[in-house]
Amino acid sequence: MTQYSVFVAMLIAIVVLVKKDLETAFLRVWIPFFMLLPFIFWIHVPLAADYNFMSAAIFPILFVLIKDKFKELRIGPMESLILLYVLIRVVADSLSRGYSDAQHYAHYMASSVIGPFLLGRYLINSRRMDIETARRFVLMLLLLFPMFLYEAKFWVNPIYKILSPLFPNAVSGLSIRYGMARTAGNFEHPILACIMIIVAYRLHRWLSWLGVWEQAQVGWLGWIQKQSARFPFAFRHQISIVLILMALMTISRGPWIGGIAGAVLVFAGNMRNRKKWLIIVMAALLIGGIVAQVALDAYITPKEGEILAGEAQTMLYRKVMIDRYKEFLMERLWTGWGLTTVPKIPSMESVDNAFFLMALQHGLLAPAVFVVMFLYAIATQVRFGLKAAPGEPPIGFTFSGIYLMCFVAFSTVYMGAQTEPMLFLLLGWGESIKNRKEAEEGSAESGDGAAARPRLPFRRVLY
Repeated sequence: MTQYSVFVAMLIAIVVLVKKDLETAFLRVWIPFFMLLPFIFWIHVPLAADYNFMSAAIFPILFVLIKDKFKELRIGPMESLILLYVLIRVVADSLSRGYSDAQHYAHYMASSVIGPFLLGRYLINSRRMDIETARRFVLMLLLLFPMFLYEAKFWVNPIYKILSPLFPNAVSGLSIRYGMARTAGNFEHPILACIMIIVAYRLHRWLSWLGVWEQAQVGWLGWIQKQSARFPFAFRHQISIVLILMALMTISRGPWIGGIAGAVLVFAGNMRNRKKWLIIVMAALLIGGIVAQVALDAYITPKEGEILAGEAQTMLYRKVMIDRYKEFLMERLWTGWGLTTVPKIPSMESVDNAFFLMALQHGLLAPAVFVVMFLYAIATQVRFGLKAAPGEPPIGFTFSGIYLMCFVAFSTVYMGAQTEPMLFLLLGWGESIKNRKEAEEGSAESGDGAAARPRLPFRRVLY
């Protein structure tokens, strides 16, 4: 019965919706439950579905959102791709596991894919909400930093240690590398944790370029800002240091590489001649990718009589794993085996590639549509960022950098815990910014909008 405590999140969301508004419920209820409570704490409700704290909180918010903004709902290219993606995965799951399990999976997709996308698309609908949402995600990571330190020393997440008695079936994993615990925080796996941290870091850098951290903060951020005055460096640099340390504590190479690629792409957007630097960066990423693949093949291929180091063995595992599991993929190329019924190879139970795992679960069409979503999102955000005024930090490049980082990282880990809802929230958020800007430009051209903002002087931002 203690597992029903997840519905505390739903009750709090309802109370805030009644007494405050949608924005407050999103910022002060959904985001904290989403970021601070592990998804491993969940309950199966008989004749209903599975709920965790995040999904329990999102449904009342979605109900009010759809009721209030129903007339604003639009079906564009991204919406069409997401609906197709969800349809393919749910139908394939019903063919493999049956109607009952597919119904539960559809409930999950509603709370973790469609729901977050709608929040980002229609609730983060102004520059003020852009800033407030980004600030909230940065705050959540700052609050988690002491818990990362605790986990690094004692090898257990303090939130898991406190709440696990309420969820007897919850199991906390532990990953060790170089004799140290790889911190995973509330995100189930160190790589997933690193993805979430890098997302927050990129949002933090965008806020820094806007000068948000030079302003007096309120609430918990205000308290943290006051405490930080006792330490050297400006507040914005202190936040950068904390987030970088948290990413390093996960010891996760995939997101690190993806984070560097994303940072390079963002760098191009912050230069004076964006188009020229974008061409240079894309060429560098292409050449770097080819060189890295050749170097990786050489690194994981042992010479005669040579024993591979532990790091090389870890990388070789993913290559061998895909080769072994290809046989299962070819047996059910278009329908897959089902979300939880993919055959397991002994000693290779972990399929460390989100795209390949998706194909095993729900057929080849699912990852194909997923990749198209990624490519469309990156391309349109880059195009949107190129239109930004000189001197203005283009948020389009920030989002494209995040998408690129995720694309790289998901080739080394499954897409699970908070990463999937976060990705679709960002996809919706990115669509909101693009469509909001297009509407403003259309209004200005028709003479109905306010006067155009004066262009800011160029500021060269290098990181």
